[in-house]
Amino acid sequence: MSGVVGGLIRFVFAFVVYVIIDVGWNISPPARNMYASLHEASGNPMPWSYGKEMATWGGMEIIAVVVFFVLIAFANSRLAIEPAVRDNDLGIAVRNSAVLGAAAYATYIGPLFMTMANWPAALIPIDIAIGALLSLVTSTVVTSLALRRKRSRAA
Repeated sequence: MSGVVGGLIRFVFAFVVYVIIDVGWNISPPARNMYASLHEASGNPMPWSYGKEMATWGGMEIIAVVVFFVLIAFANSRLAIEPAVRDNDLGIAVRNSAVLGAAAYATYIGPLFMTMANWPAALIPIDIAIGALLSLVTSTVVTSLALRRKRSRAA
């Protein structure tokens, strides 16, 4: 039972860490300036002009964002954190989460680039790298804490 509880706790931590760093990145001035500059250079002056303003979001938009965060936290937990904790190997979390994040972000940025007029090509590798980094940080933080706790309980 403690394995299930521990896994649930690690999942919740992965969710919280991912939300904090993803939202923090997306509202940060360096990120907003970078996206605005790249979009302006590509002929699409406002990166958010293709979508909905957050002020207009309703229940479905909130559900979509929560579903994304739940799924990415679950994937990080299942594919990176839990195998690393089981094998006492932080490197597993680092490698698996980076691949997971890169793949997750590539699945949206590639089709977005193909379907949106004037989408900056430079954002393809940038967003894939950001996805890899966000998952890597999430899984590394959560796994490090779990392994530290596991070692202290064994001592």
